[in-house]
Amino acid sequence: MIQFPSTTADFEAWDTFVEQYPQGSHLLYSDWLHSYRNYGFQAEIGVYQTAGGIQGGFGAVIAKVLGFRFYIIPYGPVGTAPEVIQACLDSAVKRAQAVGACMIQFTIPMGTKSCRPMYPFNENYIPHEFQMGNAFKYVYSCPGFNWVDLSGQKTIEGLIESFPSASFRRDVRSGMRKNEKLSYALTPEEVAQAYALCQENADENGYQIRSWSDIGPTILNLIGKERLKFLTTTSDGQLKGAGLFLKAGQYYTFVMGGTKKEKPPRHTGHYLQMKVIEMALQEGMDGYNISLGGSEGVKAFKGSFVTVPYYFHDGTYYRVLKPIRFKIFRYFDTWIKPYKGHIAKLLKRIKG
Repeated sequence: MIQFPSTTADFEAWDTFVEQYPQGSHLLYSDWLHSYRNYGFQAEIGVYQTAGGIQGGFGAVIAKVLGFRFYIIPYGPVGTAPEVIQACLDSAVKRAQAVGACMIQFTIPMGTKSCRPMYPFNENYIPHEFQMGNAFKYVYSCPGFNWVDLSGQKTIEGLIESFPSASFRRDVRSGMRKNEKLSYALTPEEVAQAYALCQENADENGYQIRSWSDIGPTILNLIGKERLKFLTTTSDGQLKGAGLFLKAGQYYTFVMGGTKKEKPPRHTGHYLQMKVIEMALQEGMDGYNISLGGSEGVKAFKGSFVTVPYYFHDGTYYRVLKPIRFKIFRYFDTWIKPYKGHIAKLLKRIKG
C-alpha cells in the first residue's frame, strides 16, 4: 500500500493531493522536502495509495549530521482514515530502520481544540514505543496553527470591523491607503530582491532564515507551480515590503516577511497581511494561518488580526532506534545547540 515515488509525475500527484487535502501543509510538498538536499540531507515521500487514488502519506527528511542519521517527519503522517495514518507510521519506522537512523520523529497535526486543518486528538495514533518531545530540532517541525477564521466573513471591510482595537483598525486602513501598489515577485531578480528584504529584517531582529542560495530555487519552483505567492509593495520605484505565503491544505500560511522602517510609519506589514487575507476570501478559503512564533511584538501584531492559536496536543513524538548512538548524539548536542545558527554552513562544508 505504501509507495515511494521517484518520478516527476508521481511527485506532482502527491503535491496536488497536499494542496487540496484539508490537513495538508506546505511542509509536505516535494519541492520543500527536497530543498534539504542543500545540506547534504536526503528526503523521501511515502504515499498510501489505493485504486481510488492517494489516501495519505508522509514526507521525511533523512538528516545526516556528523555520522548520525535521523528520520524526521516534520508534519504528519496525514491520511483520510485512522488506519491510513497508522499504516504510514508503521512504514516510516521500517524505513528509518532500513536507512540506519538512530531515531525517528513525527508530528501529527491533531489537537484537543477544533481547528479545521487539524485532526481531533487520537491517542491511538501514538505507538507505545514513542515518547513525547522534539529530540532533533535542526529540521523544523510544525507546532500548530495561528488561525484567522474567515468562515463567517465575506468582505475585507467586514473583517476590519471585527478587529476589537480601534487603533489597530486605523493602522490597517492607513496601510491600505499608503501602500497602494501591490505586485507579485515572479522573475528570479524580483524574487531575490524580495527575499533580500526578508533577510535584512531577519538580520536586524536577530533571527535566522535560510540563505537565498539554499532556498531560492525551491521558492522559484513553487511560484512557477502557483503554490507560493511572494507579495511585494513599492513606492517611487523602491521596494517597501515583501511577504512570502504558501498555499496548501486549502489555506495560506505566512512563512516570512520584511518591511522598510519609515517615519511616519507606512504600516506595510498590515497591508500585506490584509492582501493575503483578501486573496484567501476571493479563493473561497475558510481561514488563514498567520503562523505561530516571533518576538513579543510580532506575536501581539499577529494577535490583533483576531487569531486563535492552536497547538498540536503534546506536539512531537520520537522513538530511539539505536540507543547508544543516540546517547552519543545527545552528548554532542549539548555543545552543538548554542551554535545552531552556524549549523547550515557547517553541513554544507561537510557535504563538500
